[in-house]
Amino acid sequence: MARPKEFNPDEALDKAMHVFWHKGYEATSMEDLLSAMDINRGSLYATFGGKRELFLKAMDRYCAGGGIGSRISILNQPGPALPLIRQFIGAMLGFGLSDPQRRGCLITNTVMELAPHEKDIGKKLSERIQMLEDAFFKLLARAKQEGELAKDKDPRALARVLVTMMQGTIVMIKAGTPADVVRQTSETALSILG
Repeated sequence: MARPKEFNPDEALDKAMHVFWHKGYEATSMEDLLSAMDINRGSLYATFGGKRELFLKAMDRYCAGGGIGSRISILNQPGPALPLIRQFIGAMLGFGLSDPQRRGCLITNTVMELAPHEKDIGKKLSERIQMLEDAFFKLLARAKQEGELAKDKDPRALARVLVTMMQGTIVMIKAGTPADVVRQTSETALSILG
């Protein structure tokens, strides 16, 4: 009879996610993970697979929990569309700027680190970024239909600009750019909405 697990896999996965988020994939060693997760090597492999599999599970957890996936629900609320976009961007910037470690976004960090040479991870991350673009597009199309957005504005092009601005400001946050500069940059980008 197999011994029951002596650790909580969800808690261990959360701890691994934070290590990857802080250090990045390449700089995170197995020893870092084992120490943070407070488990032995055999338990890690039996429960999560190797480092790569653990990282992919941690990325999924980030996207479903504290990452963009949980915050995207702001964009699905009823009411005037443009204030929802501002609320979403304000919440994302507030989250990033309030982090004393300035870790940025695990998705953005991983795109910068791994996407150029890890095509399957890059594809997965591209899908996550596309999810945000699609949510912006849906809301901007609604804004155009309801007269909040000028008729000459292209909702898809604007959605892409907003995603690009979000990714850029996340990099600025991680680089230690002062909060007022980050906020000014996002306000300038948002001014294209009218």
